[in-house]
Order: sequence, then C-alpha cells, then structure tokens
Amino acid sequence: MQAMIENRLLWRWGYEAAEAGDHDRARAIHERSIALGDAQAWFSLGCLYDMGPKPDPAEAMRCYQRCWRAGFPIAANNIAILYREAGDRRRMAQWFRRAAESGQDHDAALQLARCYLDGTGVRRSLPQAVRWLAVAASAPEDAITDDGREEARRLLAAHRPHAVAVAGPLE
Repeated sequence: MQAMIENRLLWRWGYEAAEAGDHDRARAIHERSIALGDAQAWFSLGCLYDMGPKPDPAEAMRCYQRCWRAGFPIAANNIAILYREAGDRRRMAQWFRRAAESGQDHDAALQLARCYLDGTGVRRSLPQAVRWLAVAASAPEDAITDDGREEARRLLAAHRPHAVAVAGPLE
C-alpha cells in the first residue's frame, strides 16, 4: 500500500514538474517511479520524450512499448501516432487497432475507422469503418474527446445507409 501511495505522489509531482516546464525534474521523478515498480510511469516518461522541449521519437517509442508490454493499453494510441509521424501507415493502423480493441481508447476507434474509410494502412472497408465509428460514437463521455465523438457521429450519419445494413437502425 505504501508503494502505491508513493507512486501516486510521484506521478503527481512528475506531472506538476512537466506542467511547470521542468522536464529534467519530471523525467527524474518518472524514472524513480519506474524504479519503484510503477510500469505505467513508462507512459508519462514517453510523453516527456514525445512532447517535451527536445522531442526524441525513438526514446518515446521505447517508453510507450515498455508501457504496452507491461499491460497498459493506453500506450497503443501513442505508438500508432509515432508510426503515423514516421510515415509507417501499416504499423500505424495495427496499433490503432490494438488501442481500439482494448476498449479503453475510443479516440483510437475513430482513428481506425478513418483508416478503413481511406484505406490508409489497411484495405479500405466500409463495414469495418462503420463498426469502429459506431464504437466511437457510442463511447462513454470519459472515453473519448467531445470532438472525437461528434466526428464519429457525423461520419456515421454520412454512411447511414451502409451503417443500417451493417449495425441495424441508428438512433
């Protein structure tokens, strides 16, 4: 219990340090948290490397993958985005799928639906696009951004005839 409380405090302090622009301190705090066994801290460390003042995509990828392997699907979406930025659309789509299939990242479901709509990294498939749009559109409020939900609903409505054939009547 003590370790869990300490890790929670470390996460908060690391977050506050990053928000204040003290990325070196934030990095040290997250590394300490990792050393204490907080595998989810790999995600926070990855964010520092990904979006800090001196981005290091390779190090961010390493951190996100460690987080993923430790059982935290939150990292999959960020891995997908790094692959997108690197121009690897096939791997991007694979990782958006992993994030979406985790059931925890409905913004990833929207991204995967876009891949299927456009044929980006996957074979174009309207049924698959509609499937993932429906997941994103019906996500709980805390599982997707408001903009993501609205876009999913708009795209789903645009493909209404096919959506009805695949998923049944839309509300």
